[in-house]
Amino acid sequence: MRKIVSALIALGIVLAIGRAGSSKEELTDYLALNAAPAYHKPLLENEFVLVLDVSIPPGITVPAHVHPWPAVFITLQPADLVFRNLAGEIVREIRSPSGAAHDPKVEWREPDEQPASVANVGTRELRALRIELKFLGSGGRRPTSR
Repeated sequence: MRKIVSALIALGIVLAIGRAGSSKEELTDYLALNAAPAYHKPLLENEFVLVLDVSIPPGITVPAHVHPWPAVFITLQPADLVFRNLAGEIVREIRSPSGAAHDPKVEWREPDEQPASVANVGTRELRALRIELKFLGSGGRRPTSR
């Protein structure tokens, strides 16, 4: 019985990793507006850009999702975040600066290579704007957001 359970766990990990390595066209279910719409509100979308209002309350884990286009990311209110891939491994951590007041932070973000969940492990809500630049997608073959 123990061998069967171990084999099933190993198979699940292999399948998750295989799914994480899928092409962008196969990741439509993982697009932010499909996989995590409660935390990504579209403010503007056309053939060139997708502007998202991103909000993650403290203690919440956002389901695994991808952002397939490069983006300008504007953090309005920082938070402590932990990103995990489909296998549950930590792939990135962001810690907010200490202190009460914060100026908005503007960053360039490359497209995601694989889906990841995001856990807000801090005490403050993340508030941000993500401006995804669809027109910079390679060959124009990025999935549509809905």
